Amino acid sequence: MAVQEHFEGFDAPPELISRSAHKRDAQAIRKLAEKIEAFGDLTFKKLNFPDESIREALIVARSLRKNSDEKRRQLQYVAKLMRQYDLSELKNQINSLGATPKADPTAMRMENLRENLILGGTETLNEFTSLIYDTDRNKLRTLIKKAKEELNSDLPERPAARALFKYLKAELKRAGVEVPDTLATKRF
Repeated sequence: MAVQEHFEGFDAPPELISRSAHKRDAQAIRKLAEKIEAFGDLTFKKLNFPDESIREALIVARSLRKNSDEKRRQLQYVAKLMRQYDLSELKNQINSLGATPKADPTAMRMENLRENLILGGTETLNEFTSLIYDTDRNKLRTLIKKAKEELNSDLPERPAARALFKYLKAELKRAGVEVPDTLATKRF
Protein backbone atom coordinates (compact mmCIF):
# COMPACT_ATOMS: atom_id res chain seq x y z
CA MET A 1 0.00 0.00 0.00
CA ALA A 2 1.38 3.35 -0.99
CA VAL A 3 1.73 6.17 1.49
CA GLN A 4 -0.16 9.29 0.48
CA GLU A 5 2.08 12.30 0.32
CA HIS A 6 1.26 15.92 -0.24
CA PHE A 7 2.84 17.47 -3.28
CA GLU A 8 2.83 21.11 -4.22
CA GLY A 9 0.90 20.27 -7.39
CA PHE A 10 -2.26 19.33 -5.49
CA ASP A 11 -5.00 21.95 -5.08
CA ALA A 12 -5.39 21.66 -1.31
CA PRO A 13 -3.34 20.27 1.54
CA PRO A 14 -4.58 17.05 3.12
CA GLU A 15 -7.36 17.46 5.66
CA LEU A 16 -6.28 17.53 9.28
CA ILE A 17 -9.76 16.66 10.55
CA SER A 18 -11.31 13.35 9.54
CA ARG A 19 -14.61 13.08 7.72
CA SER A 20 -16.12 11.36 10.74
CA ALA A 21 -15.18 14.31 12.95
CA HIS A 22 -16.78 16.70 10.44
CA LYS A 23 -19.95 14.61 10.50
CA ARG A 24 -20.02 14.56 14.31
CA ASP A 25 -19.63 18.36 14.40
CA ALA A 26 -22.37 18.81 11.81
CA GLN A 27 -24.68 16.49 13.79
CA ALA A 28 -24.01 18.41 17.01
CA ILE A 29 -24.87 21.70 15.27
CA ARG A 30 -28.04 20.11 13.87
CA LYS A 31 -29.09 19.02 17.35
CA LEU A 32 -28.39 22.54 18.62
CA ALA A 33 -30.62 23.94 15.87
CA GLU A 34 -33.41 21.51 16.85
CA LYS A 35 -33.04 22.49 20.51
CA ILE A 36 -33.28 26.21 19.67
CA GLU A 37 -36.28 25.60 17.41
CA ALA A 38 -38.10 23.85 20.27
CA PHE A 39 -37.71 26.81 22.66
CA GLY A 40 -40.74 28.85 23.63
CA ASP A 41 -41.34 32.29 22.13
CA LEU A 42 -39.98 34.27 25.07
CA THR A 43 -36.80 32.21 25.32
CA PHE A 44 -36.29 32.35 21.55
CA LYS A 45 -36.55 36.15 21.56
CA LYS A 46 -33.90 36.41 24.28
CA LEU A 47 -31.24 34.68 22.16
CA ASN A 48 -28.65 36.73 20.27
CA PHE A 49 -27.71 34.98 17.04
CA PRO A 50 -24.40 35.57 15.20
CA ASP A 51 -26.35 36.48 12.06
CA GLU A 52 -29.92 37.62 11.41
CA SER A 53 -30.32 35.03 8.63
CA ILE A 54 -30.10 32.25 11.25
CA ARG A 55 -32.92 33.84 13.27
CA GLU A 56 -35.07 34.21 10.14
CA ALA A 57 -34.45 30.61 9.07
CA LEU A 58 -35.37 29.39 12.57
CA ILE A 59 -38.57 31.45 12.51
CA VAL A 60 -39.51 29.71 9.27
CA ALA A 61 -38.70 26.31 10.81
CA ARG A 62 -40.85 27.11 13.86
CA SER A 63 -43.82 27.86 11.61
CA LEU A 64 -43.68 24.47 9.85
CA ARG A 65 -45.55 21.33 10.95
CA LYS A 66 -43.87 19.12 13.51
CA ASN A 67 -42.16 15.99 12.12
CA SER A 68 -42.58 17.09 8.51
CA ASP A 69 -39.98 16.81 5.76
CA GLU A 70 -40.17 20.57 5.25
CA LYS A 71 -39.16 21.17 8.86
CA ARG A 72 -36.35 18.61 8.62
CA ARG A 73 -34.95 20.28 5.50
CA GLN A 74 -35.30 23.73 7.02
CA LEU A 75 -33.41 22.62 10.14
CA GLN A 76 -30.67 21.22 7.90
CA TYR A 77 -30.47 24.64 6.24
CA VAL A 78 -30.30 26.34 9.66
CA ALA A 79 -27.47 24.01 10.67
CA LYS A 80 -25.65 24.84 7.42
CA LEU A 81 -25.93 28.54 8.21
CA MET A 82 -24.79 27.98 11.80
CA ARG A 83 -21.66 26.07 10.72
CA GLN A 84 -20.28 29.28 9.25
CA TYR A 85 -20.06 31.00 12.65
CA ASP A 86 -18.50 30.50 16.05
CA LEU A 87 -21.35 29.23 18.22
CA SER A 88 -19.64 29.34 21.62
CA GLU A 89 -21.50 32.48 22.74
CA LEU A 90 -24.84 31.07 21.55
CA LYS A 91 -24.18 27.85 23.48
CA ASN A 92 -23.33 29.87 26.60
CA GLN A 93 -26.62 31.77 26.26
CA ILE A 94 -28.56 28.52 25.97
CA ASN A 95 -26.78 26.99 28.96
CA SER A 96 -27.53 30.04 31.09
CA LEU A 97 -31.24 29.98 30.17
CA GLY A 98 -32.33 26.68 31.61
CA ALA A 99 -32.12 25.86 35.28
CA THR A 100 -31.58 22.15 35.62
CA PRO A 101 -31.72 20.39 38.97
CA LYS A 102 -27.90 20.14 38.84
CA ALA A 103 -27.47 23.89 38.29
CA ASP A 104 -30.32 24.97 40.58
CA PRO A 105 -31.23 22.33 43.17
CA THR A 106 -34.32 24.27 44.27
CA ALA A 107 -35.80 24.30 40.74
CA MET A 108 -37.48 20.90 41.16
CA ARG A 109 -38.89 21.87 44.55
CA MET A 110 -40.25 25.10 43.03
CA GLU A 111 -41.89 23.18 40.18
CA ASN A 112 -43.54 20.83 42.64
CA LEU A 113 -44.73 23.82 44.68
CA ARG A 114 -46.23 25.38 41.57
CA GLU A 115 -48.01 22.15 40.58
CA ASN A 116 -49.31 21.70 44.12
CA LEU A 117 -50.71 25.25 44.10
CA ILE A 118 -52.35 24.72 40.71
CA LEU A 119 -53.93 21.38 41.61
CA GLY A 120 -54.29 21.81 45.37
CA GLY A 121 -56.87 24.55 45.69
CA THR A 122 -57.45 26.83 48.64
CA GLU A 123 -55.83 24.55 51.21
CA THR A 124 -52.43 24.67 49.51
CA LEU A 125 -52.78 28.41 48.88
CA ASN A 126 -53.46 29.00 52.59
CA GLU A 127 -50.46 26.87 53.50
CA PHE A 128 -48.20 28.94 51.23
CA THR A 129 -49.56 32.31 52.40
CA SER A 130 -49.05 31.27 56.02
CA LEU A 131 -45.40 30.79 55.10
CA ILE A 132 -45.09 34.34 53.68
CA TYR A 133 -47.66 36.64 55.32
CA ASP A 134 -47.16 39.74 53.17
CA THR A 135 -47.51 38.03 49.79
CA ASP A 136 -50.14 39.44 47.43
CA ARG A 137 -52.83 36.79 47.84
CA ASN A 138 -55.06 38.16 45.06
CA LYS A 139 -52.24 38.20 42.52
CA LEU A 140 -51.26 34.68 43.52
CA ARG A 141 -54.86 33.48 43.22
CA THR A 142 -55.15 35.07 39.76
CA LEU A 143 -51.91 33.45 38.57
CA ILE A 144 -53.06 30.07 39.86
CA LYS A 145 -56.42 30.43 38.14
CA LYS A 146 -54.79 31.30 34.78
CA ALA A 147 -52.32 28.41 35.11
CA LYS A 148 -55.20 26.03 35.90
CA GLU A 149 -57.07 27.20 32.78
CA GLU A 150 -53.90 26.67 30.75
CA LEU A 151 -53.53 23.17 32.12
CA ASN A 152 -57.03 22.28 30.88
CA SER A 153 -56.37 23.67 27.38
CA ASP A 154 -54.34 21.92 24.69
CA LEU A 155 -51.83 24.73 24.21
CA PRO A 156 -48.17 23.63 24.07
CA GLU A 157 -46.99 26.88 25.68
CA ARG A 158 -47.73 27.62 29.32
CA PRO A 159 -46.93 31.30 29.92
CA ALA A 160 -49.22 31.59 32.96
CA ALA A 161 -47.53 28.62 34.64
CA ARG A 162 -44.16 30.24 33.90
CA ALA A 163 -45.39 33.54 35.35
CA LEU A 164 -46.57 31.72 38.48
CA PHE A 165 -43.17 30.01 38.80
CA LYS A 166 -41.36 33.36 38.51
CA TYR A 167 -43.67 35.00 41.02
CA LEU A 168 -43.19 32.17 43.55
CA LYS A 169 -39.44 32.28 43.08
CA ALA A 170 -39.35 36.05 43.59
CA GLU A 171 -41.56 35.88 46.69
CA LEU A 172 -39.51 33.12 48.30
CA LYS A 173 -36.28 34.99 47.54
CA ARG A 174 -37.69 38.27 48.87
CA ALA A 175 -38.84 36.61 52.11
CA GLY A 176 -35.65 34.55 52.41
CA VAL A 177 -37.65 31.38 52.96
CA GLU A 178 -36.97 27.86 51.71
CA VAL A 179 -39.74 25.76 50.18
CA PRO A 180 -40.96 23.46 52.98
CA ASP A 181 -41.04 19.72 52.38
CA THR A 182 -44.83 19.63 52.77
CA LEU A 183 -45.20 21.91 49.72
CA ALA A 184 -42.17 20.70 47.77
CA THR A 185 -43.25 17.08 47.37
CA LYS A 186 -45.77 16.17 44.70
CA ARG A 187 -49.15 15.51 46.22
CA PHE A 188 -51.44 15.37 43.22
